[in-house]
Amino acid sequence: MGKSRIKIAVFVLCMIACFSVLAVSCEYGDLELFESLNNTDEIESEESIDEEVYIGSGEFFLELKEKQENKKPLSDINIRKAIFYAINREEIVSELFGKYNKVLNSLFSENSYFYYPSWSEYDYDINKAKDYLSSAGFSTDNPLYITIGSRNNNSKYQIIEEMIKEDLDKIGIKVWVFNKPPEEWCPDYVVKGNYELGLWSIENYYGDDLNSMFNSNKLPSHETEENKNCLNFYWYSNSNIDRILSRITEEKDKDEKKDLLKQFQDVLAGDAVVLPLYSRLYSIAYNKEKIKKLEVDIRDNRVFYDVDSWRLAEEESEMIIGCEEKDCGPFDLFEPNFIKDLLIEGLWEINEKGEYEPVLVEESSIDSSGEAGVVVRVLLKDNIFWENGDAITSEDVEYTYDTILQDEGITGIDEDYSKIEEIEVINEKEFNIVFKEYFENWEKLFGIVLPIGVLEDVDIYDFNIEDVMASGRYKLSESSSGEYLLMEKNEFYHEESPEVERIIFLFDADINNLIGMLREKEIDLLNVPFDLELITNLEEDEDIGLLIQPGDLMEQLAISLKPVED
Repeated sequence: MGKSRIKIAVFVLCMIACFSVLAVSCEYGDLELFESLNNTDEIESEESIDEEVYIGSGEFFLELKEKQENKKPLSDINIRKAIFYAINREEIVSELFGKYNKVLNSLFSENSYFYYPSWSEYDYDINKAKDYLSSAGFSTDNPLYITIGSRNNNSKYQIIEEMIKEDLDKIGIKVWVFNKPPEEWCPDYVVKGNYELGLWSIENYYGDDLNSMFNSNKLPSHETEENKNCLNFYWYSNSNIDRILSRITEEKDKDEKKDLLKQFQDVLAGDAVVLPLYSRLYSIAYNKEKIKKLEVDIRDNRVFYDVDSWRLAEEESEMIIGCEEKDCGPFDLFEPNFIKDLLIEGLWEINEKGEYEPVLVEESSIDSSGEAGVVVRVLLKDNIFWENGDAITSEDVEYTYDTILQDEGITGIDEDYSKIEEIEVINEKEFNIVFKEYFENWEKLFGIVLPIGVLEDVDIYDFNIEDVMASGRYKLSESSSGEYLLMEKNEFYHEESPEVERIIFLFDADINNLIGMLREKEIDLLNVPFDLELITNLEEDEDIGLLIQPGDLMEQLAISLKPVED
């Protein structure tokens, strides 16, 4: 038998051994990844087997890793920077998205007001990568052994892992890939810091969660009843970062906040703790003959159509939107939802800078001079109505939020509701928000207003669209469970009406059916999953337009800096 065939046979045997190790995996040293394997009698001598073949064995890889003197090599910034320079992010993005996406060099999408390309310094440079790794004492002749992991049900992550593995091998870093089911990956590995390199996404449009993710006081081990939302799964600690985050939390001026977030990203990039890869893409296919102007907004991992900006072809007045769902069903009044938001308006809404702008409110002022604590005095706009022409009043606001504040199960959705004492009605247009404890961005709690009595026989978590009394741009005209919804313009809407007279939502859980309906012009608009082959195919159809836009979910390579003693 030739030498090459011997190597192949050995490789197969080693892979079998590897799978056996994974099947009985348990705690492995401080990483808690695999069982420590010391039965070297079963391993043939390195002199008799080519190491390149034998490295395919998980058992052998972990033994080499265990021999490394530094059990936390990623604590060395030279190694972290070597990794960042060695990864060809352009190739990763091209492989996954072709021409439709690009490398992200910020913690914010390029559409965000707070975008700043602090990670552009880490453009692919294999020579820099080798130099940094050499400074840490490693090279292709003296390799470093580390692991990378993600949840095992994401095909894109698996592609990224293999490409990173190949990139790092070129400079002298050997990588073992370990993936876990989602129910294990997050709580057992990410949260506990039991990984070295990890892949997951973070949502970060306004920057409000950065303190929870990177403040040294927000390590998971510091979680208490008083110190909640400890999401620093990087186990990262930098006193300068803590000071910047404290200033960001207190800053009200959005331009000043923008500058602070630039500083924050520059420091974080310099410390090489997290490497942004790309923004997750959202793709909308539409009938080009009918829709002449289309704009969307991506928020909370959802597509929101900017209906006010839509322009249709001459003499067209109706839009048919395909929805990849079985039915509209009950919706959560506290969560953003495009269909719900066309019908129901709140007192304030958030803009792209993270500022709260009034919707149903004319003006508000803060009064902290009284003995009862902080009171916000609110004046509603004139000429705001429900779909039946009845005025929206302070009593409606009081009813809505008394219902929320008095239900312990409901207030659990946001602990800040518990900081409000009551809604105090002054007259039909004026009311006070009385605080037990004042906090910034309290406007976030007032995203809905419902008419008096609507919640008498309805659980707020099972609120059906048929129960809605509209205050928004549209009102529900007709519906058929599991089939469609028909909305028409609300004649009592307080702002200028949109151009589109009617919107029909067609429900079908089979995306292939919906794509076929779009091709046949039976529907006008469809949010399609981003699949490179599908998108390329749709682009070839002259009757179909595509709007592809990055959202506020950022895919990243994370590094765990959890110390050995933890």
